[in-house]
Amino acid sequence: MRNAIVTTLVLLITAAASGQLVATRPSAGQFLIPAAGAQPGNGGTFFRSDITIINYRTADQRIRMQWLPQNVSGAGGAAVETTIAASSGIASEDFVTTVLQRSGLGAILVTAIDSNGIFDSRAQLVATSRIWSPQPGTSGTTSQSLPTMSTNDISSTTVAILGARRDARFRTNVGIVNMSSDAQSFQVVVFGTFGTEFRQVDVQPLSMVLFGVTGPDSTTPLQIQVQNTTSVARSAAWVAYASSVDNVTGDAWTTLGSNLPVPIP
Repeated sequence: MRNAIVTTLVLLITAAASGQLVATRPSAGQFLIPAAGAQPGNGGTFFRSDITIINYRTADQRIRMQWLPQNVSGAGGAAVETTIAASSGIASEDFVTTVLQRSGLGAILVTAIDSNGIFDSRAQLVATSRIWSPQPGTSGTTSQSLPTMSTNDISSTTVAILGARRDARFRTNVGIVNMSSDAQSFQVVVFGTFGTEFRQVDVQPLSMVLFGVTGPDSTTPLQIQVQNTTSVARSAAWVAYASSVDNVTGDAWTTLGSNLPVPIP
């Protein structure tokens, strides 16, 4: 079964054509995949994670992958380690099952390490991720891309999530990933043409939550604000995102939370 295969990739590096516009994709030594899984969905679907991790170094790179499970603490959970060959990569269309030997929904924290198990600052890792399922009644699939994030870019007290929709066509879920070794509490505020909704959410250490923001339809995109309200041992190591899903086709999109702009004096 092709979904169970872990593929080893070899990089093909070529010179850019003259006049080509090139945007450099930054590499990282540690990054977060905010949602991944292997679990059944509605209407006969079964969602899996198609993940690729590339090592751009010209030396082999050891990595440690920590599973951050849904709704329960991931502290003390066994990590999975593997080595990616120089200028190569690994890929699987069912990464959570075949590589992590896990099931259900969670997030993945990937860390480059050296031969002593210590963080390797020389690492040059790049990753892509999507969640997908065979589409019932067809020979095709439906999927949703999920941006990976360097942990260097993760530091928040309050984030805003824009562009999600909730009406007769779409439903929206909000995910929060807590990378701290302490439980964290969050206030989730949802704005729309219906008014304002409030919700308090607790997230266990090294874990994630995903919940539906159900309620009246909004004729405009939702504005969602997530604020860390933890009173003791508050951490900035967390991520929030919204996933909007078409109620008929399952087509979906993800919007990551971003730090609020600093007012200009």
